[in-house]
Amino acid sequence: MAGRVKIKGKTILDPGTRISDPGNVFVNGKPLPKVKKRYILFHKPPGYVTTRKDELGRPTVYEFLKDIDDWIFPVGRLDRDSEGLLIFTNDTKFGNILTEPRYKIERTYEVLIGGPISQDEILEMLKGVDIGRGEKAQPISVKILDKEKGCSWVKVSLRGGKNREIRRLFEHFNKPVKRLIRTRFGPFSLSSIKPGRWMEVQEIPPGIWRR
Repeated sequence: MAGRVKIKGKTILDPGTRISDPGNVFVNGKPLPKVKKRYILFHKPPGYVTTRKDELGRPTVYEFLKDIDDWIFPVGRLDRDSEGLLIFTNDTKFGNILTEPRYKIERTYEVLIGGPISQDEILEMLKGVDIGRGEKAQPISVKILDKEKGCSWVKVSLRGGKNREIRRLFEHFNKPVKRLIRTRFGPFSLSSIKPGRWMEVQEIPPGIWRR
């Protein structure tokens, strides 16, 4: 197999060589076929984990994506009990832009919490709250949407995203999260996609690549 692969005319012998531009790779003198970039918007229902296989045998989101033949991976995650917008792609550069903290991509959630929330608590959130593990949560906006049966619907937007950040934020105020729905991730919206269904996006907003 030695000598069969070349990058920019240079023979590659190390099988661990990383490739940044497949367009410059030739195998047996022929260029690698271009792989179509795919961008999938999926409405994750609660009760599913965001992995391809689960060692505990729990149902995974890939059960809804069996019709997609290409290899795709989730951009970020939603925990088992959370729901809403989950993005899948085979474009690693795109995935890195959305998830790297330095790019500060905005994410929006609608959260059902137990009990009321005061304006003073919202102001405290906006100033930044210690959520443990040496981490701080500081939403860019918090808005009360509605109230129902002793609970409150709250819309929260933040940049970046730490593990279970929204849940830990409200735990700080002793407000248990009863539902957590991600409605927006960067330029993408959950829109009218129903739970368990997905929609493919053909074009990515050009501004996201200028980061």
